[in-house]
This record gives sequence, structure tokens and C-alpha cells, in this order.
Amino acid sequence: MSDETGKGRNPVRNVVRNIYKDTTLKHLYPQRYRAACGNPVISGRVVFLEIREKNLSDNFRLIRAALERRNNSNQSGTGGGHIKYELITICIREGIENRMTVAKNCIEAIPVLAQAQFIFINESSYFFSSLPIRPETTVIQTWHACGAFKRFGYSAVGKGFGTSRQDLDRYPVHRNFDYVTVSSPEVTWAYAEAFHMEEMEERILPIGVSRTDMFFNRRFREKAYGKTAWVLRRMAPHLFLKNTPDQAASAHGKDAYTRLGDYYSDTVKETSQTDSASAVPGKKIILYAPTFRGTVAHACAPDRLDLVRMKQELRKDYILLINHHPFIKKKDRPAIPESCRDFAFDVTEQLSIEELLTAADICITDYSSLVFEYSLFERPVVFFAYDIKEYMDERGFYYPLEEMMPGPICSRTQEVTDILTDPQKLMDLARVRNFKYRFMSACDGHATARVLKLMDRCEGARS
Repeated sequence: MSDETGKGRNPVRNVVRNIYKDTTLKHLYPQRYRAACGNPVISGRVVFLEIREKNLSDNFRLIRAALERRNNSNQSGTGGGHIKYELITICIREGIENRMTVAKNCIEAIPVLAQAQFIFINESSYFFSSLPIRPETTVIQTWHACGAFKRFGYSAVGKGFGTSRQDLDRYPVHRNFDYVTVSSPEVTWAYAEAFHMEEMEERILPIGVSRTDMFFNRRFREKAYGKTAWVLRRMAPHLFLKNTPDQAASAHGKDAYTRLGDYYSDTVKETSQTDSASAVPGKKIILYAPTFRGTVAHACAPDRLDLVRMKQELRKDYILLINHHPFIKKKDRPAIPESCRDFAFDVTEQLSIEELLTAADICITDYSSLVFEYSLFERPVVFFAYDIKEYMDERGFYYPLEEMMPGPICSRTQEVTDILTDPQKLMDLARVRNFKYRFMSACDGHATARVLKLMDRCEGARS
């Protein structure tokens, strides 16, 4: 975690940083936690600990919803004897807010965590790793990424992105996990290495990643198409004119617009064609979803994809939707050129990445783990990796990129457009399927159910 290593900072700031970390991580947080353990664990208390996000995110939303359904079943007498769950979400904003705010959030979180029967976490955390977690509490790490792509944690020691082994040993950031859920047996070794759990690899469970369950839900897919159409219809109504683009200016009245957006509405019962239709009539959607560059605290967006050239060569058949990484602040996102605003649209605020993956016909990314989720749809993916050498030196990968990737790797925009206009180059279905089965075999729509079964086993062992 390069934003925490102190690299590139002046000596005085490094001293201040180390004093702060020693005070909080070695003394304040552990002591507060031990004191809070004077109170007993509350049976059924489940805490979802968000490290950076402001709200409940990805995996947690599905797991919490499943537990809420259990609670409702218990009330109706059909719950099968499960305990009543007390569901709590805590957001500490580590690495995002200023240190005093984070420290206040952590101190307030400690008494709640100390009495939890289950704690879910989906990130790395200096704060959480500093706590001497009591044996009555079960910690389940549902990591925020599928597969195993970019090196992180102990795997990134010595890399530009990572910290030193000495620093990780002094200030652990991947610790206190009883279980880790991953997307396939293929990647358990990588997570064991990253979390320094080589002696506990049996605790890394290939039972799937909860948030992928939504992709197997027909209702979610229908709503994702519908919301995408609804958003684009308001951002770019010209896309929904029945007339050709050259005639669009002369069209008037409601009848000039297709009702495709309405087709996906909640009131429509006949949805047999939604999986094969596009959210935009006569166009295919390209999703461009790159990962961030730089550090978590100072993330920046790549801006090397030439949108003007993309429009010139692709506007007849495609539109481009852009989703920036959540670490990139809105003010730091590259502006879309004026001439491209009828072709390219930044929908980071309007549509979730899950909705976009569902609605997109093609995905362009770089080093983002969303490629694993997207493989579930068996659709074309193109890798725009213009800085692959630098990224390799800075971060590194768990697998050789050229062997692993299920689609073509490009370094220039012209290569991307050439591939997008040549169906034979665009996609090798067998390669995509092999990639999916290798890295996502446990993601079958039932991952959340298996997480709940894990909780049941832990409850049974405790009793």
C-alpha cells in the first residue's frame, strides 16, 4: 500500500507518521479493544466493517440482505431455528479521511467489534490488523476482487506499490482473518501468499464471491439493462431517435423515440428477449473501465485512450461508456472532448460497475480485476495496457499476462479500434471460457448461500 509507506516524503513527515502509527496501532487501539472485551460477545451480532467506502459495498450488500431474509423468516416461524442477527455496518474511512477523523472512527468502532460474533471485512486494514481479536469472534474476509491479477500484500513486497517486509511485520495490514472466500481453487495459493497465510491455506475457501450472485439473477440483469437505457435516454436522447443520426434533428414529438427503454421497465412481464437485446437501439455498448494509477489517497485516471479517434472509427456501430475507479475524485477525472460528447459518456455517478458489466457488449480495461466478473458473460474484452512495463515494475502480476488474458492486449488506441472492427480478432470464445472456468469456477450464483453455510458451521462449532 504505497500511500502508507512514506516513500517520497520528507524525514520529518516520516517521523510524525511513525509516531502516529506506533501510538494508535501498538498502544491505543489494542488497549481499547482488550478493555472492551470485558463485555461478552453478543450472540448474532454481525459487523460489516467497511475500510474505505462510505456505505455498504458489493459483497456485503448481498450477505446482509440474505441475513435480513433469515431474520424475517425467523419472525414468520420458517427460519429453521437460526439465531436472530443484529446487523451493523461500520465505515472507518482508513486511507481516505484525515488521520484524526479515522482515529475517531476507529475508537468508536472498537466496542462494537469487541462484542461481535462475526466480522466481515473486504479490504486490508492497519487498524483491524492491530486488534487482538478474541477467539469467540469469527472474521471472514470477502476480498473485494475476484481472481488473482495484480500482486498485493506480502506478494508485493519490494515492488514500488508495496511496502517493505520490515514495515509489514511491524504494522501488519493483512491479519486476523479466520476465513477468506475466493472465486476458484486456482487462486487460493495467491491469497495465501498475499495474506501470509501459507500455513493456513485450508482457511482460504473457494466458495465464490458473493457479489457475482447478482449476475445470475435474471431480474437484476433486466433492471441493469433498463437503468442503462433510462440513464442514456436522458443523457443522450438522440441515441433513441428512430431516424438515422443524419435525420435526427428533424424528428419531433414522442413518436420519434423508441420505447426500448420502457421495454425493460419493472411493469413489463414479457422479458424473454432481454438477455440478447441492447440497451441502446442499433448500437453496441463499449464499457471502458480502467483501474487507477498512483496511490489510494492520490489516485489518478489514465487518459491515453484517444476518444476522438474512437469516435471517428466506431461511432456508426458503438457508443462508449466510461466508468472511473471509485478512488478517483470527480474533479480529477479526464474531461471528454466536446466533439465526443455524443459518443462517449462518463456514467461513473449514474450506473454501478455491476450494472455496466451486465449491459456492456464489449469491455475495455487494463489491470482491473473486473475482467474476472466480465468473463461470466462470455463477451469480448480488450486490454488497453499502454504502460504494461511500468506497471509490471511497480506492481507485478500473479500470472504471465500474455498467457492469462482472455482477449487481445493493446498499447495504442489504433490497435483497439482495429480489433473492435474485426470480429475474428475480437473474441476467442474457447479462450474466454477457459479463463472463466479457471478463475471463476466457484461463482455460480450461490456464493452467498455458501457464506451463510460457513457461518452456520462456525455457530455449530461454537455451541
